[in-house]
Amino acid sequence: MKKLTIMLTVILTVVAFSGCDWFKPPYTPPTGADANVAVYVLNSAGSISVIDLEEDSVYNDVATVGTWPNQLVYRDGKLYCVNSGSNNITIYDVSTWEDETPIALGAGNNPMKMVFYDDNTAYVSCSVSNKVLKLNMATKTVARELNAGVGCTGIAIANDKVYASNTGYVYGSPYLQGTVSVFDAASGDSVTTIDVGTNPQDIALAGDGKLHVVATGDWWSIFGTVSVIDPETDAVTATYPIGGTPGSIAIDEANGVGYCGSWGTGAIAYDTDDGTVITSTFAGHGGSGIMFFDAVWLSDWDADMVFKYSTEGTAIDSFLVGDSPSALAFRNDPQD
Repeated sequence: MKKLTIMLTVILTVVAFSGCDWFKPPYTPPTGADANVAVYVLNSAGSISVIDLEEDSVYNDVATVGTWPNQLVYRDGKLYCVNSGSNNITIYDVSTWEDETPIALGAGNNPMKMVFYDDNTAYVSCSVSNKVLKLNMATKTVARELNAGVGCTGIAIANDKVYASNTGYVYGSPYLQGTVSVFDAASGDSVTTIDVGTNPQDIALAGDGKLHVVATGDWWSIFGTVSVIDPETDAVTATYPIGGTPGSIAIDEANGVGYCGSWGTGAIAYDTDDGTVITSTFAGHGGSGIMFFDAVWLSDWDADMVFKYSTEGTAIDSFLVGDSPSALAFRNDPQD
């Protein structure tokens, strides 16, 4: 009986120690998560994953983000996450994954996306307050609030100007005219407003320096378009009917192909020179987030996966990431 008691004590001790994982503090990423070439994945459930392209590994839950995260932006060793529900931008050092003091944007803004103008200045689109916020990145404060249009969402910079797309969405009402608000990037002063397609969601810069604004349509009777804006004249030079319900855009500048993320079909690929639709069902996976860098990268919300495709639509690789991936950012820094 004594031997049995001793044996049971040993077993319980082993079980107790092996179960210590249940009581560990929050996950601390291994040093491998600091990769010079990586894809950062924003998981809508509230975390960031790292796809380390140097060692072909995935690190999940390397950082916790704010409420209702929308976008990741990588710049100079730091990763910025725009959080709509938290009304802030959380910041992470990607070598240690320690977080910095967030940038508070103010209640009721619902920030969607951000873009850097220079090291000290960034701009953020806000869909509830219908504003664009000019940020002082040195002090991490809002330097100026700019009046944009209803449902301000996409944002980009070209020719020293800020372009912010306005969906025109008001709950319970038909979509208003889709527009793009234009501001001087140095001062923040308003320049003009440009009419584009219905429900413009995202903006990307093409190889010829023109802006491509993807508009989703109204989801049932008006379908996807891309409006091309010349930043020299701030005029729409072409409108491409690409179909579907695309909501995000990435451009292969070298080959002149635009990829518009579309839920369920992955992407719609089109010729950026003349708008010809190359394929309306590129990849067939996901479409919640899209990015181009030597390949087409797509996040699949439902499958918790990120897929890598060649420009011909051939699957190259896939990665299991966190819960409900929705946005991607790329890092390609010189070796330390």
